[in-house]
Amino acid sequence: MAASQTALSRNIQHLKQSYPIYLSKTDKNISHVNRLLSTTSNLDTALLTVTYTLHFLHSQLERLTSRRLVQAADKLATHVSVTAPDALLPGENLIATIAAAPSSRLLRATKSIAALAALIDDVRVFLRLWGLLSIWSWAKSTWREPEKDKILKGVAWAQVGVNVLYQYLENGAYLASHGVLDFGEKKVANWYIWSSRFWMMHVILDLARLARVRVLTSGAKNRKSEKEDKMEASTNDARWWRELYSNAAYFPLTIHWSLEDGWLGESWVGACGMIAGFLSLKETWRTMA
Repeated sequence: MAASQTALSRNIQHLKQSYPIYLSKTDKNISHVNRLLSTTSNLDTALLTVTYTLHFLHSQLERLTSRRLVQAADKLATHVSVTAPDALLPGENLIATIAAAPSSRLLRATKSIAALAALIDDVRVFLRLWGLLSIWSWAKSTWREPEKDKILKGVAWAQVGVNVLYQYLENGAYLASHGVLDFGEKKVANWYIWSSRFWMMHVILDLARLARVRVLTSGAKNRKSEKEDKMEASTNDARWWRELYSNAAYFPLTIHWSLEDGWLGESWVGACGMIAGFLSLKETWRTMA
C-alpha cells in the first residue's frame, strides 16, 4: 500500500514538473502553425498537402468499400443459389434488385473525405484569384533584377508569360463555374484544360531552368578555390534537388489536367500531389521556425 502511494506521488510530481514543458512545446507548435498559415502562399501549401492526401485516402477507402460490397454480393448470391431452388417452382427465376449500397461507417467516411477534398480544392482556386497580382510583382522583380545568364533570363520571362495566361484562364473558368461569368459548360471545361496546359509549360520551363543552373553551377565549382563556402553549396544543392523532385511530381499532374479525360487515377493524382505538397510544406515549416 505504501509502495503504491509512493509511486502515485512520484507520478504526480513528475506531471507537475513536466506540465510547463508540455505547455511550452504546445504553445510553440501552435504559434508555428499560426505563422505558417498567416500568408496566402503558405496557406495554399498546407491546403495542397491536405487535399491531395485526402484524395489518396479517398481512393484507397473507395477501393476497400467496393471490395467489401463485392464480397457481400457474392455471399448473398451464394446463399440464394443454395436456398432458392427449394422454394421455386419449375420454370421460375429469382431476380434480386439492390436499390442502393448499404450504408456503413466506412462508406460515410469515404463520402465525407471526398466532400472535404472537393471543398479544399475549391478554396485553393478561390485563393488564387489574386494570383495575377503576385505575377505582376514577379515580373517587376525580373525586370529590376534580371538574370545575368541569357538563357535563365529568357526562361524567367517565358515563365512570367505562361503564368499570366494560366492564371487568367483559371480565374475565368472558376468564376464562370460559379455563375459570375456567363460561360457555357464546354467553354469552362476548355478554359480549365488550357490553363493546365500553360501550367505544364511552366513546369517544363522550370525543369529547363534547373538544368541550366546545374550546368552553370558545375562550371563554377571547377573554377572556385578550396575556400568555397561548403555550407552554402550544400544548401543550394539541397534546394536544387527539392525543386527537381517537386517538378517531377507535378509534371504527371499537369498532363492529367491538360487532357479532357485525364490519364491518372485518383490514387496516382493523390500520390503525386502528396509528394509535391510534403516537399514544399517541409521547407516552409523549416523556414518559418
